[in-house]
Amino acid sequence: MNIAGVVLAGGKSSRYGKPKMFEMYKDKLLYEYSVEALKENSISPIIISTNEKLVPYFSKNDLDFVIEGEAKEYQGPLYAMFNAFSNRPNNDWYFVLACDTPFITADFVKNMIERVANTNVDAIVPIQSDKLQPLFALYHRNCIGKMKEILDKNNRKVQLLFSEVNIMTVQFSSDDLIFKNINSPNDWI
Repeated sequence: MNIAGVVLAGGKSSRYGKPKMFEMYKDKLLYEYSVEALKENSISPIIISTNEKLVPYFSKNDLDFVIEGEAKEYQGPLYAMFNAFSNRPNNDWYFVLACDTPFITADFVKNMIERVANTNVDAIVPIQSDKLQPLFALYHRNCIGKMKEILDKNNRKVQLLFSEVNIMTVQFSSDDLIFKNINSPNDWI
């Protein structure tokens, strides 16, 4: 079984006003928190799903890039995941993390990865306060076909995938900061 890491970093950051994945928090760029949590668990390759304009701003060390085509820029996380997975189809699982989550930890990644063994589900998704966290989840390559079907119908919601595949949910405490993402400058307050 092999697991690739996929960091979603191609959004517009429209609420933030500039590419938030390059904001500093405690001497690290935001996207580096996700990359390091994956690296500390020996996940390889680590793929950055982004757009052409942002690639020059990333550190290139040990990272792979999947670029959203010009015609498909900013199509949302479901498209970004499908694009990354289908461009790297030789992995069994894909661990998806958002690029704007400075509280992600290697322990969280390890906890989630341990659930992959001896399971026959298509996705392993954290849940916090009854809310699924699809941008902190593991997806089996079996999801690629269902993602394509959803996208071909011009749907973009990741949640639609969960009614099409077999998922396992993993409960997390409501006060756990892991899932806090930074969408606007006010989120730092």
